Amino acid sequence: MPVFVSFLTGDALFYLHHYFPVLSVLILIISSFCLYLKKRIILLPVVAIGIVYALLRFSPPASPQGIHNRDLYVTGTFSPAERVTSSGKAFHTLSIESAVDSVTGEEIQDMRGRETDIFQDIWPDTERRYELLLRTGSDMVRMNPGRREGGRLYATVIAAREDGSAKHSFLYRLNHRRDLLGRYITGRIQGDAGALVSAVTTGEKAFMSYEGRRAFAVTGLAHLLSISGTHFGLFSVVLFGIFLFLIRRLPYRMLQRLTIYLTPPQAAALLCIPFMLAYLAMSGAKVPAVRSYVMISLFLAGLLLGRKGFWLNSLFFAAFVLALWDPAVILSLSFHLSFVAVLFIGFSVEKKNEDGSEVHGDDGSVIVGFLKDSAKISLAAFLGTAPLAAYYFHLFPAISPLSNLLVAPLIGFVVVPLSLLSAFSFMATGTYILAPLVGGAARLSMSLVRQIAAIPFVALSVPSFPPALCILFYAGFFLYLLLGRRKELLILPFIPFLVYVLLGGFAERGLSVTFLDVGQGDSAVIELPDGKTMVVDTGRTGRETEAFLRYRGKRTIDALVLTHIHPDHTGGAQYLIERFKVKEVWDNGLISYPEKMTAVHRVLQRGDRVETARYAITVLHPHHGFQPLYGSEYDGENNSSLVLKVSGRRSSFLFAGDIEEEAEEDLAHLHAWLKSDVIKIPHHGSDTSAGAQFLSLVSPSVAVISVGRDNPFGHPGVSVLNKLAGSRILRTDKDGAVKITETEEGLSIKTFRDSSLRHAEGLSGEWQNLKLLFSSW
Repeated sequence: MPVFVSFLTGDALFYLHHYFPVLSVLILIISSFCLYLKKRIILLPVVAIGIVYALLRFSPPASPQGIHNRDLYVTGTFSPAERVTSSGKAFHTLSIESAVDSVTGEEIQDMRGRETDIFQDIWPDTERRYELLLRTGSDMVRMNPGRREGGRLYATVIAAREDGSAKHSFLYRLNHRRDLLGRYITGRIQGDAGALVSAVTTGEKAFMSYEGRRAFAVTGLAHLLSISGTHFGLFSVVLFGIFLFLIRRLPYRMLQRLTIYLTPPQAAALLCIPFMLAYLAMSGAKVPAVRSYVMISLFLAGLLLGRKGFWLNSLFFAAFVLALWDPAVILSLSFHLSFVAVLFIGFSVEKKNEDGSEVHGDDGSVIVGFLKDSAKISLAAFLGTAPLAAYYFHLFPAISPLSNLLVAPLIGFVVVPLSLLSAFSFMATGTYILAPLVGGAARLSMSLVRQIAAIPFVALSVPSFPPALCILFYAGFFLYLLLGRRKELLILPFIPFLVYVLLGGFAERGLSVTFLDVGQGDSAVIELPDGKTMVVDTGRTGRETEAFLRYRGKRTIDALVLTHIHPDHTGGAQYLIERFKVKEVWDNGLISYPEKMTAVHRVLQRGDRVETARYAITVLHPHHGFQPLYGSEYDGENNSSLVLKVSGRRSSFLFAGDIEEEAEEDLAHLHAWLKSDVIKIPHHGSDTSAGAQFLSLVSPSVAVISVGRDNPFGHPGVSVLNKLAGSRILRTDKDGAVKITETEEGLSIKTFRDSSLRHAEGLSGEWQNLKLLFSSW
């Protein structure tokens, strides 16, 4: 084990050095000194090998500059089958071998080896190579706190022709069979039950509905949708039991001949290994699956060799194998969750004598002992992964230990074995046996998950918190182990969170606005001093807004404000209404909604005002009877946008929708009412908006432009930027999300770009990264 840990330490130090060069060198020096004191200096070269190996395998991400919104001639092959996004949208994936600009003839090196999603009704022959004329889409990266998403490239096919047969590897053909299996399952077993079977069989989770995924998340059962140790462990137990049962009932002479070479448990373990390998291949060999396969294989090898109880060696060997496969895996969330879960489970069930040897207590009853161990395992995995789950998914599923005791055995001992036996049959013969049994068990599982999820307060929403709390939690657990595992020391890991909660409870809330990066659209989240939440516009999909609200631990939207009807502002309204408790919807009276909407609908006009002791919300536009007189219908809809002014004790924010010149002139006589410290520039900085007179009346110190990267409209216009020369300009396409908070000293401004860890260039960069570890949005 020391060799594996030393190699992994070197791997981790290589990546840590990018952001914390001085700290990583300091850790290396301290580690070397400790090895010297323990007379294990021989392990230092292993650490060096880990560093060098990670360096040799390191490849910086390709620059995406210049590959969007272009017409390209490409050659490539299509993925084995049609895929589905989490929203249910179907697409094919093209693997690009070469790409050339259709105008200049320049070869685009960054496109070589990339995958491009084609959202079109096409039916390519996966056995052929194609020459295509593609039009690539806009940059879909969204830079918002909590989740940076949308980095994949998409394109539309303008013209295509075949270019000979494609040579596909065994893995390609295996994935083709996996896709066919997944589609067969979801076609044969309808709804989320089929999606559950597909998830535990092939690892494909995209077929499950939002409601189904949310039910698994709030009950703490999301790990069952990702093939990991639970699935491999329970499947191996079932297989081992079946094989051992069959072997012991072999004819006496055959059994006697077998036991000359192997004991029945050893023979059963040997028979399990190929089935585990087949399951790994069918699952797509993702990180949790590979880690689980390695650990289960080592356990079975231990049975074959007559060795038990070396779980910690198995765990670190599995990590070592994954790091050899891909050194960057040590940065992945999947890696962290799966290894932490196994680590906590191992330490919870392991018992030691005073001399350090393992002991096994006598519980007096097999059933009682089994239940106690099951509860202990479930609680250990829950507590071990809770800080990471809370940090990344912003949920604390308090019912997780109980739901795992009730549901995990049903899925692990019934759904997984039945579905895998049927899947192996399908892969070999094309016949999916046991479909009625698999479907019935899956439907029962989904029903149970939904019933548990419907219990009030099964999960708590967790607002964002500094990542340092997670680091301190695991450091506290390490100290607990180091100091002898005394029960009174179990409080150590939780002290940082307790201190943080106590200090946060006394902190005064200020008026805060986050302008989100939703591409070419608008969405802002206002957190008011009394704890209420307003959302002004939703972007096209609402997904970015939903992710941010979850990140902030929000379940309720007190007021959803829709400035006007255009989809880049209101396209995600229904999406948010379905996923949050929306108390009120405010608009200009020109938007229609589904009849089933439960939120209170309020039509606003100039003069409407909400006022408290700490803030005020004033409607400045449109007024009763306002009718646009100029331009197209589209221009009229822009000019009818709601214009809101949100004022705190010391500063104010103006939300100007997409108003253009006509509406700006209509607002001009308001004079002092328009004066604001911060303005959301109307219409994404279009040259038809933000006139000089309007801006002079607002006289903002900060101007925020919500605009998409590489947008085809040329927003923001140069003339608008020139008019804002006296203001600080913040743009969501360059800065990502922008947070502006009212404080005693004035406006506090934070951008996503400045709040993300960067490769440190000197002590100042490292110091900035260290401060980010102790801060949150």
